[in-house]
Amino acid sequence: MGYFKAAKHFDVPRTTLFRLCQKNELSPEESAATKLGRKSVLGDQLENLLVEYILKMDSKFHGLTRNDVRRMAYMLAKRNHLENPFGESGMTGKKWLKLFLNRHKQKLSMRRPTGTSFARPFGFSKEKVDAFFDLREEVYTKGNYTPNRIYNVDESGLTVVQTKILQVIGHKGKRQIASLTSAERGSLITIVIAMNVTGHFVPPYIIFPRKNMSKQLMRGKLPYAVGVAHPSGWIQMQIFTDWFKHFIKHTKPTPESKVLLILDGHYSHTRNIDVIDIARENNVEIVSIPPHTTHKPQPLDNTFMGPLKPILVKKYKCG
Repeated sequence: MGYFKAAKHFDVPRTTLFRLCQKNELSPEESAATKLGRKSVLGDQLENLLVEYILKMDSKFHGLTRNDVRRMAYMLAKRNHLENPFGESGMTGKKWLKLFLNRHKQKLSMRRPTGTSFARPFGFSKEKVDAFFDLREEVYTKGNYTPNRIYNVDESGLTVVQTKILQVIGHKGKRQIASLTSAERGSLITIVIAMNVTGHFVPPYIIFPRKNMSKQLMRGKLPYAVGVAHPSGWIQMQIFTDWFKHFIKHTKPTPESKVLLILDGHYSHTRNIDVIDIARENNVEIVSIPPHTTHKPQPLDNTFMGPLKPILVKKYKCG
């Protein structure tokens, strides 16, 4: 069969048929198995690792959204210095995601979670909590963790200035009462705390809502506490990565004494490739609390952060 007849019979572009035959590098079987079109940006190996992580997160009740996958693929391309058409947008394009799902349609599909709600009261269900504790029990048994090697981390926003307008005593009958209050009212700092049930805690990591960090802000700090600055004052991916290195420095996990870290599903925690790689390299296992339930099974919310805020407010009012 000639080129033209074969191209017409099998509906193959003639130029493709010419090119494969002229190279004469592949056998007919290899040529038939060769995928046509452009190669994927990440390559088969990195894409398979991404698929594996997506499925693992889904099994731990933290399915990734479209944008989560696009951000992680972008980070993979940047970290491995791969040529890509994504620019500096911070995530891949929508077309890449569509083609990625099509390439792995045997394992992945877009679905809406069932039995969940965006509201915390409805998201906190017995089925979710039971599934989480079953997963945690499995991790405990597999890793043989002792209580002093199980840590919980949480971050919380604390008001650093007066947040409530207090009543003042003035002239009876006067309709307008003036009072000087701080111009920074409403400013928050974020504090990251990690501790275990034996009472050992990692020195706090404090994020100030500033562009530049000043040593004066850390006067009177606890030993080894760290302060950083970010315009938003909230936790970010890079800041959490730095905190995770800080955590490893003070917990010193080893192959013989691994550490289990329980955290919530904030994107800076579970969508952070740097944290995932560092955890694997440093013998740290991470378990995430199901979404919309952290107000109940998050130990630090009930035992540390909850009592901490009223104490600070009372101290501020009195001082």
